[in-house]
Amino acid sequence: MKGLSHKIFTAFLFSLVILTTLTIWIRNQDYYLLPLQERAFYPRYDQLKPSGIESHGYGIIGTAMVFIGVITYSTRKRVKRFLQVGKIRDFLEFHIFMCLLGPVLILYHTTLKFGGVAGAGFWCMSAVVASGVVGRYLYRHIPKNIEGKELTSKELDDERSRLLQALKEKYQLSDTVVESLDALHAPKPDTMNAGLLRLFSRMLVTDLAHTQRMHSLRLLLEKNNVDKSSIREIAHIADKRIVLQQRILLLEKIRGVFHYWHVIHLPFSLIVLAILIVHVGVAVAFGYTWIW
Repeated sequence: MKGLSHKIFTAFLFSLVILTTLTIWIRNQDYYLLPLQERAFYPRYDQLKPSGIESHGYGIIGTAMVFIGVITYSTRKRVKRFLQVGKIRDFLEFHIFMCLLGPVLILYHTTLKFGGVAGAGFWCMSAVVASGVVGRYLYRHIPKNIEGKELTSKELDDERSRLLQALKEKYQLSDTVVESLDALHAPKPDTMNAGLLRLFSRMLVTDLAHTQRMHSLRLLLEKNNVDKSSIREIAHIADKRIVLQQRILLLEKIRGVFHYWHVIHLPFSLIVLAILIVHVGVAVAFGYTWIW
């Protein structure tokens, strides 16, 4: 998928997660908010208790989604036969969607009350989801080409040089103006030595300051009497150069953090899968087989 199509695809999946979460909550919130000892008297208790047809269904569908999400992404990423099937980032978005909505449905299966092994499984699952969100954010900051392959520092430098050439040749900007554009919101000198929390904070600030940065770039271009019809395009190119400069500085550090991120995400994922398998096995052994 190209840029716009990928954004629409991602927005659609994220909207499904939000819509499903809200729909189930609005439908059953009266039951979920009841104290445990009063739930047996609720009119739809037989449907909404963890072994009831509705809540049990959430658990089965949610578990299936987690397994499908993990298996499809892992297969696409690790099995050579499937390396050319689609874009890896689209499989990643699908994996995130399945492993976000799946746990939400499993949470509704517990009716928001859990303890013992189920409680431990829930907190492990929460750690997996949280680390997955962080991992997705880190992954987004590792530059890639249109095929989803990671770019090297040299390729990023080449791209930055190409943009510089466009500013000078196509838009006839002077060296002074280009230097002023690059200096605006440029990464701080100590970025390479920043700790993990400071690294994240600076990445977030850069992302959140996009609108402000574009406004500053346009003001600077207007101040230098740049043709108004070209200001928007030049500002986008200058903004891209600023972001590339930061990513060149942070590339190896982000890759290092992303590598260590697996130390958290992968073990917890395996623990959650093991707990799910045990839970499903016990439920089937005791005859809780939903609609069949």
